[in-house]
Amino acid sequence: MLKRFRRIKNEFGTYIFVRLIIMLVGLVAMTLLGIFLFSGLLAGIITIIGLLLGFLLKNQIPEGVEYYSKIISVGLVIYGIVLFLGDRFAIQNNWKLVIITVTTVIIFNLQFWSLSDPSVVNEE
Repeated sequence: MLKRFRRIKNEFGTYIFVRLIIMLVGLVAMTLLGIFLFSGLLAGIITIIGLLLGFLLKNQIPEGVEYYSKIISVGLVIYGIVLFLGDRFAIQNNWKLVIITVTTVIIFNLQFWSLSDPSVVNEE
């Protein structure tokens, strides 16, 4: 794992590396938030299952790297929609957290496993 993080930092730069670390820390924070603030384990379960699925699919994820910028843009729109419309449609905070956790774990897996794969090179 550390070797993959080192590759991302060396190949794609500190900005991408820090962004991935922040997402990973955010997933841990969302898990703790779900447990202590909302008394639910769902965000933690989603984080664990999502990261495990990413690990199991680590060889398949880099195959679609050219499409991930669009998928990540959609993920950011989902964040905005959930945060903006969540209160207006009376979505409970724990369900907003679940939607944001799912989106974050998907974006993290796509970026981490594709950028850390040796077959993916930085074209800049």
